[in-house]
Amino acid sequence: MMLQCRAKEKDMAELFGKKYTNRTRFTRMCIGEAVFSLMDKKPYEEIRVSDIVKRAGVSRMTFYHYYEQKEDALADYFHEIVNGYVRERSEIIKKGGKFHDPGSIEHALKYFDQYAAFILKLVDAHLYHIILEAMNSFMMERIQPVYKIPPYELYFYGGALMNVFVMWEKNGKRETPEAIAKTLASGAVFTADTFPASCDDNK
Repeated sequence: MMLQCRAKEKDMAELFGKKYTNRTRFTRMCIGEAVFSLMDKKPYEEIRVSDIVKRAGVSRMTFYHYYEQKEDALADYFHEIVNGYVRERSEIIKKGGKFHDPGSIEHALKYFDQYAAFILKLVDAHLYHIILEAMNSFMMERIQPVYKIPPYELYFYGGALMNVFVMWEKNGKRETPEAIAKTLASGAVFTADTFPASCDDNK
């Protein structure tokens, strides 16, 4: 695994940007990749730190220098994925893009699709909270200060976006990102007409 990580160092630098090219960040990402790889071979709950450090090519001391438990490594790795999304989105906004217009939603679906295997493994391992916590942090730290959008709306949007993404992936991506973005941006999925007026309507 360590040799594979070294081969990927240039690619990771391109994904995470210049400030993520130092050895510290690279080592952390290799640890995250090690956990991800091991999830192909055994259930998440059976993965031990000894398995992770062997796969990543680092010492136990190095692992515990960065993390208290294996879940922390996965959370760190997904935060870096979200940081990559933030970086791309920031460039688009500079060119006139808006926060949650159809283009923003479409971009999010396409971006996270690159990491669908990782995200779906988190979901299947009952670690979906890692995804939500990372999105919530992104919304509050990077979006709220710029757009001054109420926190509840940001939490709603971030959670809805990732729920839709997971459903889209699990359904085989039958719709295009453009079609989904248009539906979500129009608000059609949240209108009163979408739901019965009361439970009695289902009788």
